[in-house]
Amino acid sequence: MARLLRTETTRSAGKGTMAGEPYRTRFREKGKMAARSTDVYLPKEGMKDAGVCTGCHAIYHNKRWYPGEDASTKTGTNEGRYEVTCPACLRMQDNNPAGVVTFGGDYLVEHEEIILNTIKNVEEKVRAKNPLARIMRISQEGNELIIRTTDEKLAEKLGRDIYRAHSGKLEYQWSKKESFVRVNWSR
Repeated sequence: MARLLRTETTRSAGKGTMAGEPYRTRFREKGKMAARSTDVYLPKEGMKDAGVCTGCHAIYHNKRWYPGEDASTKTGTNEGRYEVTCPACLRMQDNNPAGVVTFGGDYLVEHEEIILNTIKNVEEKVRAKNPLARIMRISQEGNELIIRTTDEKLAEKLGRDIYRAHSGKLEYQWSKKESFVRVNWSR
């Protein structure tokens, strides 16, 4: 239910008003809040600070995840840290990707090694900034290469970077209810 705020009281001066008409009160809806994410893998509101992922050793500090190597510089000492499982490791355990990228076509077969190297380089760069963005699995079915990721932004970036480097045809399909994207590239 929207909460209304009283914003202003004025005397109406337009057509159809009478001299003795009472003040009109205008109401507006309180600033709309962004919808809360429904992603079940994101940390809960009351999560403690300074957690360490038991799977990948990523550090949770100030509502942000950091790579394990940067832990000492971001959070100080190791004291007071508790063990937790990060959202990316949870997605991997549940085998529930946030993005699926499909590369296909005859061009892929001829340039598979170059494309795989590009994919691994993109993942390294993205993971240096966001340790939750990972490739879960790379599989090949016929002349298609299928990549499952833990982060929808990583899936989008993989498709976009391969498209920029090799042209072809690129399509995105976003889920309206979930944090999920399907990316298709072919040439």
